[in-house]
Parts: sequence; structure tokens; C-alpha cells
Amino acid sequence: MHSDDLTPPATVTHTLAAGQCLSLQLRRGDRLWLAQGRLQARPPAQWLGERLWQPVAVWPEGHQDRVQDAGEWQWQALSAATLRLQRRPGLSARLVAWGAAWAKGVRARWPGRPARATSPPGTWPR
Repeated sequence: MHSDDLTPPATVTHTLAAGQCLSLQLRRGDRLWLAQGRLQARPPAQWLGERLWQPVAVWPEGHQDRVQDAGEWQWQALSAATLRLQRRPGLSARLVAWGAAWAKGVRARWPGRPARATSPPGTWPR
């Protein structure tokens, strides 16, 4: 289990000067938002037939994206830029949140249910 799996999603801000590069390892489901500037983005390389292909895109200010391809992403700032990253919570954190939501929903369905009566000593539980 990773320590990342227990922490809630937090927004990390990366500030880049013009020409500066940034490389990050991202997981599927992480969210990106370019708050300021322009970036040249390179998602992880992929095989296309028998060739390795790495697409390149220019992101304008305000661009938002959800990571579909996990791996190493690279950016180069075409102008001064501010990139915000919100990590997707790990599997254990999502399972705990799902369990808590399920339990809350079960309790909500029976709000006035009386407490279970105890069985007298020496008898089978009810």
C-alpha cells in the first residue's frame, strides 16, 4: 500500500518560467488545469503499429484535462505558466469512502428502526 492511497486528493501547483520543462509521473484519473500561460504537452509515448508515437499538443490558458494514459507526462512552457494538478485518491481511500457512503445510505433507509432486543440467557439469539 502506498502512502498516497491514504491521503485525500490535494491540488499541487507547478509554476514554470518560459522555456522551462516539467516531467511528472501521473495516474489515470488525475486532473490537470492550466491556470495561466501556454504549455506544450506530451503525454506518455504509445505504440502505433510497430512505431513508437508521442503526440504533442499546445494547451492554451484555461485548458482542463483528465489523465487517460498513465505514465510520464512532459510539458514545456511556451510562456510563463501555472499548472495545477489534483491527484486521484488511491484505491484504499476510494474503497473506504465507498464503504462509508454505503453504510450511511443503509442507515438512512431505516431511520426509526428500533434497537434489537437481546435474547434471554440460555436461549438462541434472535
